[in-house]
Amino acid sequence: MIKKPHNWDSIIKLSDNIESPYAVIVSYYLSRFDEEAYKNLGYVNKQETHLALDLILNSKAGFSTIRNYRDMFDSHFPSKRKGWGEPLRPFHQEIYAGFANYSEQEVYTIVRRIFKLRNIEFKYLFDTFTMLDSVTIFTDEVKETKTLKEGDYLQIEVNAYERNVEARNQCIEYHGLTCSVCSFNFEETFGEIGKGFIHVHHLTPLSEINQEYQVDPIQDLRPVCPNCHAMIHTKNPPFSIEEIKGLHK
Repeated sequence: MIKKPHNWDSIIKLSDNIESPYAVIVSYYLSRFDEEAYKNLGYVNKQETHLALDLILNSKAGFSTIRNYRDMFDSHFPSKRKGWGEPLRPFHQEIYAGFANYSEQEVYTIVRRIFKLRNIEFKYLFDTFTMLDSVTIFTDEVKETKTLKEGDYLQIEVNAYERNVEARNQCIEYHGLTCSVCSFNFEETFGEIGKGFIHVHHLTPLSEINQEYQVDPIQDLRPVCPNCHAMIHTKNPPFSIEEIKGLHK
């Protein structure tokens, strides 16, 4: 179980003045662990990671909350990005101090929980670690592997599964970058910054397979936008693509 930071009460008191306290924790993770953090989240590059996480955390359109919050932390960690070079704001200072002794794996586990329970009231975040539940992963890959075999167990705080980057690439090569549900295409809408961006959905959840299997990128995977991907996973077992298409207006 992940314990609360020693200053959790102070963090909660200051959180009322923050538009997205979850985004601050996620940005802290990206700034402190930098390349390792981006690799573990599994997106193509930093720009795509920021865009995807803003969508997941419902940040305002046209304003990268994740990137800007990361800028606040960057000058306080040894990374290539200098950030704003300003003293941390009170809430960010409490996050910085509270998570200082957490390992990368511990902060990563908290970040994964935020993605899953992002609509839960912030003050209850650490209470959820007493629950026995399984992880729903909305990003496409957790860790790159050299083969197309999938299903190797990856122990986080609860059980998740490794995803394969090559499988994602082959799925996109065949099915394209347009959402299989709503036909949204990021590059057509956002231009260069949307180029190559899409989620890849497993038609049969890996958590139901419970064994290593040889993934077929064409038969087993489909490209979907983050919104439709989230809607697919609003129940367990997930909705099928056809069911979500029927609900799409």
